Amino acid sequence: MPKRKTKHATNGVCLERNWSELPQEILHLFSKKLPDISDFIRFRAVCKRWHFSAPVTDPPRQLPWLLEFREGGPEEDCENAIIRFYCLSSGKVHTIFCPGSRPARLKGPAFRYLLASHSTSYQKYLLNPLTHDEIWTPWVNVCGSPDYIGPDTIEGGDIVVISGDAEVGNYFELEDMGEYDPGPNIMAFWRPGADDWVYVEGAGNSANAFYMGQYFSNDEETGITNVIDIATKKLAYQVAPPESTNPLLKGYTLMVESGGKILRLFQYYEAEECHFDIYCLYFGDGEGKPCWVKIADIGDQMLFMQYYRGLSFSASNFSGFKGNCIYFLKEGKYLCRYDIGDGTTEVLPCPFDSVTTWFVPSLV
Repeated sequence: MPKRKTKHATNGVCLERNWSELPQEILHLFSKKLPDISDFIRFRAVCKRWHFSAPVTDPPRQLPWLLEFREGGPEEDCENAIIRFYCLSSGKVHTIFCPGSRPARLKGPAFRYLLASHSTSYQKYLLNPLTHDEIWTPWVNVCGSPDYIGPDTIEGGDIVVISGDAEVGNYFELEDMGEYDPGPNIMAFWRPGADDWVYVEGAGNSANAFYMGQYFSNDEETGITNVIDIATKKLAYQVAPPESTNPLLKGYTLMVESGGKILRLFQYYEAEECHFDIYCLYFGDGEGKPCWVKIADIGDQMLFMQYYRGLSFSASNFSGFKGNCIYFLKEGKYLCRYDIGDGTTEVLPCPFDSVTTWFVPSLV
């Protein structure tokens, strides 16, 4: 263990101080300030005292990592067990050998686990690329992407929510023959340990969010937001679409839970420069009916969006980051940051030519 010499403030005497003897409560505070979980791992490896002062069950808050897209079909995926992440907070690229990723396509956005889809059997499982933990799910008859993978604030533990077309037969075989006819759009959720997925029809087909036991989904054709209660599996209520500020410009809708609120974003893709309209779900219009209200800022929140869904974090918990902005992926290869305050977009440095999804790392 290296020792650091410090000069006494009054008599100039040089003293040797052993950093391993720092109080554990001070070491714990140090560990909570580390912006990159890789630094947290190194911190725990210094000595036994540092190790026990930084339990893996109480790590520092982490911003999501960006997962690099892996080229190739099933055969090439089977030969590649290397996955790479870009950590926005530290600017580091983390290369991880993860055998469980070898035969799979990985999807998010997600907390702790990515949703892996086996390249040949198409069976789905949860994969933590840092711990290599795998949790295989029952067969799910939905061909779609995950809307939410993370803590279940109502039941405890984790929950996986996905939506898409109901699978009718083998999607890949039927598509190759030009005979694939998608079934109705449905939502399915599963909690690890459950015997099967729970299916709910009537979900939207584009932007989706999950919060406090309720599933919010946007119908792309009507713009109506359907809100489904997970416990009853029934439609709780519907919300009319907001009025577009510029109906002549085309774009797409995104949805995310942010700071305990449900936000609906509309990103214009035909404008010369990127622009977002932002709405918050509001329940006090005088008649008790929920409605979308346009807002000009989101406070200190930072949104990390991917396609129609995303994640949200408070900038005050991360040194060097400012709130009221949206990080998003443009054309699958550009990492951009949209400043809601002044309406400008900045292309950020990213070491990958193509990216896949956001992933919040965890050691448990």
